[in-house]
Amino acid sequence: MNCAKNCECCLMPFSKDPLGEKRENEKYCSYCFSDGELHADKAKDMKEFQDICYKGMLEHGTPKWKARLFTWTIRFAPYWKKRNSKK
Repeated sequence: MNCAKNCECCLMPFSKDPLGEKRENEKYCSYCFSDGELHADKAKDMKEFQDICYKGMLEHGTPKWKARLFTWTIRFAPYWKKRNSKK
């Protein structure tokens, strides 16, 4: 496994991933990468991905303030920094 401690797409700590070390990809959490696909690639942009993540966190019981904070930090994830620099 990669020595990184957070998902490169959403920055979720791997220690919070429900699949833990059994996730499919060493760079991404099981929410961002499953069934051989990186789900962020399906979003038209970072804002749409943040909205998807925000709704998912609320569905899992995350308080609104915390979900807003976590989705705001997504802009600093390596995946989005790289993708946004290509524009």
